[in-house]
Amino acid sequence: MKQVYFVAVYDQGEAGELFRSGEPQRFDAEEEAQTAADDLASKHAGVIAWSQDVKQGDEYGPPMVFYTAGETVNMK
Repeated sequence: MKQVYFVAVYDQGEAGELFRSGEPQRFDAEEEAQTAADDLASKHAGVIAWSQDVKQGDEYGPPMVFYTAGETVNMK
């Protein structure tokens, strides 16, 4: 089963609220996602990276978080 990797970044608004900044970036390799997440961590309030199994069509398995930095949301 193929896996895909995603990285999402979070920023804080003026009142301190956390919000996702843009859409998650998609990667084909964990190493690429890890490198991107490391780079983005110093530029945003938080970063989270996860993998998901690709099932049939556009269907994905549950997310498996492998990297977090700073303030992020709970993906459970």
